[in-house]
Amino acid sequence: MKDNRPECRVLVVCNDAEYFLRHRLAVVTHLISLGAEVTVLAGGKRIPAALVTGWNYIHVHIERFAFSLIRDMALMVRTSRTIWTLRPDAVHLITLKPAIFSGLASVASRFVHGSPRRILITLPGLGRMLSRSNRTDERRYPIASALTRAALRFLGRRDYVHFTFESAHDRDFWAKHRVATDQNSSIIGGAGVDPKLFYPSTSARQTSKTRVLFASRLIRAKGLDVFLSMAHALAKRPDVEFLVAGIPDNHDPDAIRPDYLQQLEEIHFFGEIKDMPRLLRECDIVCLPTRYGEGIPRILIEAAATGLASIASGHEGCREIIVNGVTGQIITGVSDSEMSQKMSAATIGYLENPDLLKRHKQAAHQLFLSRNFSDSVVITQLTELLGIHS
Repeated sequence: MKDNRPECRVLVVCNDAEYFLRHRLAVVTHLISLGAEVTVLAGGKRIPAALVTGWNYIHVHIERFAFSLIRDMALMVRTSRTIWTLRPDAVHLITLKPAIFSGLASVASRFVHGSPRRILITLPGLGRMLSRSNRTDERRYPIASALTRAALRFLGRRDYVHFTFESAHDRDFWAKHRVATDQNSSIIGGAGVDPKLFYPSTSARQTSKTRVLFASRLIRAKGLDVFLSMAHALAKRPDVEFLVAGIPDNHDPDAIRPDYLQQLEEIHFFGEIKDMPRLLRECDIVCLPTRYGEGIPRILIEAAATGLASIASGHEGCREIIVNGVTGQIITGVSDSEMSQKMSAATIGYLENPDLLKRHKQAAHQLFLSRNFSDSVVITQLTELLGIHS
């Protein structure tokens, strides 16, 4: 009797479906093209059936903004049941909660029935819990942080577990806490972008104004409040306009509501954009004063691929893609007001020196071309770490 089992089965667990669709769907699509059977277990909003093509989808509740032992243990149970049913060869756990709870479930399942053979854990940043609060060395949620580090240390001792980080800073953080080593971890530069979609504009602009864009989740931690303060301060200048685009997340306690943004006269608010490459080609500068515990912000990689200068905070992930004074400007400040003032000054510097802006835009594109930020490179790296080869 013929065995209809696919060459490889992969289970992907991600805390948020929208994040998965934006940043990791391309990897799943590639795995399917190689003959793998892929099942995605994701939290957040339910993924519409029309977007689930060629892979299996299981919706699960994952509390994104707090630790809840009962609900988080439910994720562990659901992961165990899914592994028992699917018997995957590899699991890919994306973000912190899946890493911990689905990771522990995967280890237990492997001990019981030998599946999965590989566990790949992707931590795209430190997140709210482990990032510094108020720009100090104080860490939020000390008890939960200690338990998290203990769980990841346990996982890191398994020779079949491998971690990926987006920056050397994040790997150094986890190495300091005896989780990451040279043998069990890799640095992969972000989620990657497609240079066939993101490329510099070759047509003339319809406006002579310099266009400054904030494009990210509509939350304060991404620096949206600082951006709005800068836009308000420079609103009377006739040579610049400020644009905001992003996905609303009204469940996030840190969110800035879209209806508030729509009322502001100093910005053009677009909401969620379906054609980000086109919007970027209509802009000159991307501004991201983020203080969020993330890896390399995807919007900054997209900006570089499109040949835009960037003004961003001194966040370690931003420094991975911006060369200060060459492809953009890195701004640091103790307070939000100081950040806003420095961001304003950097923007004015570009407005008053168009040649500098032109040089930074060209250098940003060259940087993208010279580094491994394309989606094909990232997809290949992750696929090989899952034990699947073309």
